[in-house]
Amino acid sequence: MLEILFDENPPAETIKANNIDVALFISTQTRKAIHKEKVAVIKVLHGEAEKELYQINSKDARINIGREHKVNTADGFYRENTIAFPDSSNNKSNKSISRQHAHIEWDEDASAFFLYADVGGVPPSNKIKVKSKNGEEKRLLTTEIGYHLLNGDQIILGESALLEFNYAE
Repeated sequence: MLEILFDENPPAETIKANNIDVALFISTQTRKAIHKEKVAVIKVLHGEAEKELYQINSKDARINIGREHKVNTADGFYRENTIAFPDSSNNKSNKSISRQHAHIEWDEDASAFFLYADVGGVPPSNKIKVKSKNGEEKRLLTTEIGYHLLNGDQIILGESALLEFNYAE
C-alpha cells in the first residue's frame, strides 16, 4: 500500500532531498491480520449429496464440490470432493454435476469464503449460478475469478442441484 502524507514534521528516519522541500519515508511495517476462525454451513436444498448439511471452516483447505467423493480427473490426478453428489443416485440433479465442478476457498485478506468454478463447472459444460438474498443472479464464467459468498446465497450446480450458504452464528 502506498500512502502519501503532507506533514510539517516528518519522522526522523526520513530521507530529505537537497534543494527542494520534500522527504522520503519508507516503512515496511505490516499490520498483522487478526484471523478469527469463521464457520459456514452449506445446506443441500435440491439434489442428493452424501450429507444434507456440510460445515466448513476457514482453517480448512480447499473445499471441493463435485460428483462422487473420490475421483480421477481428466488429467489423471486424484481429487477428493468434500461436498459429493453420488453418481449412483437416481436424483436427476446429480447427473449434471461434473467430477470437478467447483470449490470454495477462504480468502484471508477479505475474511470471507469465495466460490470458484472448476473445469467442469464453466460453460459450455455444466454451469454455476449464484443467487443472492436480494435476487441478484451471477453466473461464474471462469475458473480464475471467485464469487464472494454471503449469507443466504443459493448456488446452482449444473441444471438443478441447489445449495444454500450461510455463516454460522
